[in-house]
Amino acid sequence: MSYAEILVAMGEDDAAYQRASYAGMLAGQFRASLLGVLSRWPRAPEVEPNATIGMVGELLAEARTSCRLDLATVEARFRATVGASVDQVFFAGRIGSMTEAVLREARRADLIVIGRPTSSGSDDGFCDAQVLLTRGGRPVLVVPPAYQARSLPWHVAVAWRDCRASRRVLREALPMLRRAQQVSVITLNEVLSATPASSAADVADFLAGHGVRAKAVGRSGAASLRELLHVVDEDDVDLLVAPAYCSNQLVCSELVRQTTRMLTRCRIPCLLAN
Repeated sequence: MSYAEILVAMGEDDAAYQRASYAGMLAGQFRASLLGVLSRWPRAPEVEPNATIGMVGELLAEARTSCRLDLATVEARFRATVGASVDQVFFAGRIGSMTEAVLREARRADLIVIGRPTSSGSDDGFCDAQVLLTRGGRPVLVVPPAYQARSLPWHVAVAWRDCRASRRVLREALPMLRRAQQVSVITLNEVLSATPASSAADVADFLAGHGVRAKAVGRSGAASLRELLHVVDEDDVDLLVAPAYCSNQLVCSELVRQTTRMLTRCRIPCLLAN
């Protein structure tokens, strides 16, 4: 199992091109193709109060033309950014919702790379991580702003919670886990149920069977989110693999809050699956 195509959600800011560079490095290391996706709505034109319907139509047409030119500019810079790292580069530029565009293009990708969620509430160039995780059917790699790396993750931390999402994200992360030099399995506190700390040893054995050098981190009991992030900082971890949400409606809202806090506070990329 490997990644044949990686999708990266683009934008028009510097963080988007840094994210594209990181995704390009991953694609190059896995000999995968890279697909950049950007979709945005045209900027609303200023309309005079006495403007006729025909005049409004012309202004809207100009706004759409300007939007297409912006997309072409982003595509050119995207290709220049990743061209030296990746053999096959594709770009999908559209007018409309960014989240819906990524969902549509995700059917051809093995991995989705997006930026950290924001609280702006705007969908112009912003991907909703929760929607991608619940509807996309693909693992999502969330990259913090200004993050840079020249090689694959060396030390990976696996946040283990005994649930379906944890088991799935382990399989989705196998290409990266096999290439890592160190993999630490950390048991998380469960929501409304118990995850035995001893289950981390079972996970390490599972990974060993797939050629991954993994070990259960020795802890007395399960770790809280704060403790997990402390381990990530102290042990020089450069990728966090974690479960996202679940189908149990009683605990889903709490898991959403936990995942959001984790993405907000974590200073390294987080690979999530649902």
